[in-house]
Amino acid sequence: MRPSTRDLLRKALMARGFSSTLSSPNGTMIFDDAYLDAISISDLLEVLVARREKIFGSVAVVGQDVARQGYDDVVLAIEATKEVIGLSLP
Repeated sequence: MRPSTRDLLRKALMARGFSSTLSSPNGTMIFDDAYLDAISISDLLEVLVARREKIFGSVAVVGQDVARQGYDDVVLAIEATKEVIGLSLP
């Protein structure tokens, strides 16, 4: 991911409650610069959507409360990622 895109994503995530270290509000995920530098914004969106889908199947394993926290966090990350993609479209 380009540094300018990473910076836009950082701002979008923080606007949705992620910490300055890009830890999610419920603590179920964290993004670091090395990961964001190594992945494209479109691939990140694909990973996040897959994670959201896997959460549905994890309720029996982790419980409803933990699954809800993970779901809430990943939805925020998806929204932030979509915002950044929208900003880069002509």
